[in-house]
Amino acid sequence: MNFLRISGFISFILLTHCIFSQANAKKDTAEAIPFIRFQYTYLLPGVDFEESFGNTSAVGGAFGYKNASNWLFEIEGNFLFGADVKRKNLLNDIINEQGDVTGSQGELIKLTYDIRGLSFFANAGKVFPLSQKNKNSGILTQAGIGFLQHKIFIDYRDGKVFQLEEDNLKGYDRLHRGVAFKQFIGYQYFGSKNLINFYVGIELQQGFTKNVREYNYDTRQFDTETKLDLLYGLRFGWSFTIRDRETEDFYYY
Repeated sequence: MNFLRISGFISFILLTHCIFSQANAKKDTAEAIPFIRFQYTYLLPGVDFEESFGNTSAVGGAFGYKNASNWLFEIEGNFLFGADVKRKNLLNDIINEQGDVTGSQGELIKLTYDIRGLSFFANAGKVFPLSQKNKNSGILTQAGIGFLQHKIFIDYRDGKVFQLEEDNLKGYDRLHRGVAFKQFIGYQYFGSKNLINFYVGIELQQGFTKNVREYNYDTRQFDTETKLDLLYGLRFGWSFTIRDRETEDFYYY
């Protein structure tokens, strides 16, 4: 099944390249292109990250530059979010069987658990053209180094909960942060129009994070070991290039 998915994805990339290259046959030489990118990533969890969270989404942006040799450099930032939190037994000491907690005024308050996180990367890569008609587009490979942070966001809006105010909440949120690495392979398209530029591909991330709180209230144990947070999935984005408009060609006879 995985082989079929990968084969289908590769076929999609090649078909997309053929369609857009034929529509923009002018770009037969590579050029320097600054760009601003907006992107979305759907991530699956692995190793230690999977113990706390399930599938996660990320939205973000990047500022980058592709030179005339098709080397590409960029700085990106992302906001991670989702609702698939697995550690819903964090507050077993203060919640009832329905998962509600008693507020400061004696009312029952519903709790929700979400994923919140941030990531920043400095990336370098290269575009390998698939066609002589558009040397700015092709297979894109990238690697990067940066920062990853994530935590469990415990939300309650219907009142005040003494056990979850200020510093008490920090003992439950599993705030982790640390250095991270990423790899990407996919398809990058730069067309002749400043607005028709996109990329899509598969991304891998490896975060080496530590619990900033160091002590978990629910387990009553110290937590100081470095974790391996693995994230992988599909990323796609739209780019806006920053370059002069193309001049029209005039022919005199």
